[in-house]
Amino acid sequence: MEKRALLAFVLSLLVLVFWQFFFTPDTKPPEKTPHPPSSAPEQEKAPVPDRPLGAVASKPLPKDPLVQTGLGPEKWEVESPLYIMQILSPGARIKSNQLRQYRQEVAKDSPPMEMVPTQASGYLPFAVDLLQHQDWQLSTRPFKSQAPDRIALKAGEPSPLLAFQTEVPDRIRLTKTFHFSPDSYVIDIELQLQNLSHEKLTDQLGISFYAQPFSTGGKDQSWNPSSLAYFEKGSTTTLDLKEMLKKEVVVKPPLDWIGYQDSYFIQAIIPLEKSGYQIVPRVLDAESRLMQIVYLTDPFQLDSQEEKTFKLRLYIGPKELGQLAKAENRLQEAVDYGWFSILAKPSLYLLNWLYKYTHNYGVAIILLTILIKIIFWPLTQKSYQSMQAMKKIQPKIAQVREKFKDDREKLNQELMNLYRTYKVNPMGGCLPMLLQIPVFIALYRMLYGSVELRHQPFMLWINDLTAPDRLDVGFRIPYLSGDPGLPILTILMGATMFIQQKMTPSSGDPRQEQIMLLMPVVFTFFFLNFPSGLVLYWLINNILSIVQQYWINRHA
Repeated sequence: MEKRALLAFVLSLLVLVFWQFFFTPDTKPPEKTPHPPSSAPEQEKAPVPDRPLGAVASKPLPKDPLVQTGLGPEKWEVESPLYIMQILSPGARIKSNQLRQYRQEVAKDSPPMEMVPTQASGYLPFAVDLLQHQDWQLSTRPFKSQAPDRIALKAGEPSPLLAFQTEVPDRIRLTKTFHFSPDSYVIDIELQLQNLSHEKLTDQLGISFYAQPFSTGGKDQSWNPSSLAYFEKGSTTTLDLKEMLKKEVVVKPPLDWIGYQDSYFIQAIIPLEKSGYQIVPRVLDAESRLMQIVYLTDPFQLDSQEEKTFKLRLYIGPKELGQLAKAENRLQEAVDYGWFSILAKPSLYLLNWLYKYTHNYGVAIILLTILIKIIFWPLTQKSYQSMQAMKKIQPKIAQVREKFKDDREKLNQELMNLYRTYKVNPMGGCLPMLLQIPVFIALYRMLYGSVELRHQPFMLWINDLTAPDRLDVGFRIPYLSGDPGLPILTILMGATMFIQQKMTPSSGDPRQEQIMLLMPVVFTFFFLNFPSGLVLYWLINNILSIVQQYWINRHA
């Protein structure tokens, strides 16, 4: 029993250290670059100094912001059941993309989630340039379209194409065509170039996308870090901002996707070609985490009047598994639960299935907890029975220890004989704890990184199951992140864990009992800044364990 108690305590501390090391996001401020871009929208911004790209491109990659050119506010608005997108005439670039089903904050009057957070700095996504002819300024030239200034996409109806065109007289014509879908966040893009000159054109096309952490109403988002990642050859690679500042990064095909993401949303570029391009991501401003992602085609030639078309796909929206799957190219791998995906993803599917019938994710979590408890019930039952048996033979164990206290080898032999005689497994009480740790971590990853639960309420003061549990009392308590308030649900969880420990058979050794009673304190402190959905799971699990232990004690 002493070994089992010590092992349980050590395991809890190891889990705590493991958690802090692997799951706590880096909150250190990023390094500053010496040349941050200006944020003034009325003046042309100074270009960020280029770094040599070697064989990637013979000229520096384009990275000019969209300046106010005085061409007027001409723009087009695309209204989908899922989002509202605005496209400006200069450059035919995306000015805004607001998600209709998601808010920046949990408050009902919070503005929609904005997926173009770079608009204040003037860096708008989908800028197209020819690298050898940047003086043609294709990324800021006015584009024209025959489409009405407002396009409504309706489910079940054919989606209209939205085509924009500009040209440099006697030089080049560029046509941008957007293919939208009313039930998806996927946007298919076609870029058509036509050489209008009488000479052969040799060039490369650079398509620039810009990204920054998504707006969340100015709240601390250290628990929801943003990153740039890409997926190739069956694995995800996350690019480190500091490493990108030190050297140029070039991602070569074949590539499934590359995207800027946080726990809940992603802007992804999905190549539709197996070759003929490179992707060059780089940091423009480390302080604001402003990044540029350039889709760079291989050099090409166009004879006089010849045309060439390039295709790619965009996904700008939530990291919802069903929607991500519509983009294909394994974009659903953007929902990455690490080693625990094998448990976390089935749990998420089951949770969503329960939600369809309960319409409350808190209730769905309770039902999921009950199902998990039923699955582990036989093992837990066997564990509790083993602990009861261990308690009964404690006097005999004490006699053996006293008798052979000077002979370690003989002591171990006699203890093993005693366990065999009474058919007791000294480690049997720890088995359910060990088996539940992977499930617990998988649920943690799922609840922290699933957009389905973002801003989902349970009841009373719990209005966001992905945020820490806080009952507003008008002041902030040190160490507690998130909104100010008291962690009532977490305190209840600790109390039920204490009751469970008191009901669990012990060895009778006061020191061991003190160690076991310290566990609820450790776990309560541990859970203070965890998602309230995870705290709810553990609270219900404790209550069910108390009921099970009560039943076992009555029938012992």
